[in-house]
Amino acid sequence: MILVLLLACAPHAEPNPAAAADAAAQAAAERVPDPARGGPALHPGQSPLPPFTGVSRSTATYVGAQSCAACHVATSRRWARSEHAGALLTLERAQHAHDPECLPCHVTGLGHPGGANTNAVPLQGVQCEACHGPGSDHVAAPAAGYGTLPRDASACVACHTVAQSPDFAFAPYWRRVAHAGD
Repeated sequence: MILVLLLACAPHAEPNPAAAADAAAQAAAERVPDPARGGPALHPGQSPLPPFTGVSRSTATYVGAQSCAACHVATSRRWARSEHAGALLTLERAQHAHDPECLPCHVTGLGHPGGANTNAVPLQGVQCEACHGPGSDHVAAPAAGYGTLPRDASACVACHTVAQSPDFAFAPYWRRVAHAGD
């Protein structure tokens, strides 16, 4: 009985950001075996791949946000006003636009087949495909499901690491980029 009272009266501990990031990374690893989540190692300079589903990483290539905007008008407008859209500009202002440690999270598909370094499609910033995966198969067959993400931080922590984004908390960050996909 005394133990129960002591536990009930114990002060509430503040959340540990590192523990939350570790838990989100573990949740992602359980969803999709992915280079950014415990799968084969990424080559230096490759963009992380969030745990999206419904995308064939063997056939799909990057098409760029302008292709997404043709059908997803409202979402595209919201993205264009977001910090994700200006992610490369953030690096330019900080004089890190050529920093190989920063570019993978600020440029879409860097180092992946059909990604920023291999494609004439402009992929600067954190575009749709940075989170939802390469979109060429979806453009070819729009009715098919595409780029579904978990509704938690496991989609974000590959880039929003404790070291690079120490104040990251899913709910307030999501409000800044929330979209339904129109």
